[in-house]
Amino acid sequence: MNATPDGFVRVARVGEVPEGSFVEVEIADEVLLLVHLDSGFYAVRAWCSHQGTSLALGTLDGTIVQCWAHLWRFDVRTGEPIWPPMARIAPGYRLRVHEVQVSGDDVFVSPDPRLY
Repeated sequence: MNATPDGFVRVARVGEVPEGSFVEVEIADEVLLLVHLDSGFYAVRAWCSHQGTSLALGTLDGTIVQCWAHLWRFDVRTGEPIWPPMARIAPGYRLRVHEVQVSGDDVFVSPDPRLY
């Protein structure tokens, strides 16, 4: 049996999220994107910080998720907006990022976002 990291919630099994893809998961009344990259798993808020549209309807290109509605792009490792350029300097557009831990075949996410 795999240990549950303190304060973390099991959201998926490793095999349920193929590398290079993402799924929506719900944790503590928050919808997140759980993203599996070659460097590991990442979790970010599933709503675009521009106008609140679902990033799950968008696309993933490497470490960048692109919103389907207005083509805003974010780095899923940091939540940092990549495009448009003004989003990098205007406050409030970074996506909330949640810590992810893998134990055995289970993926766990912290319900509390990281503070930058």
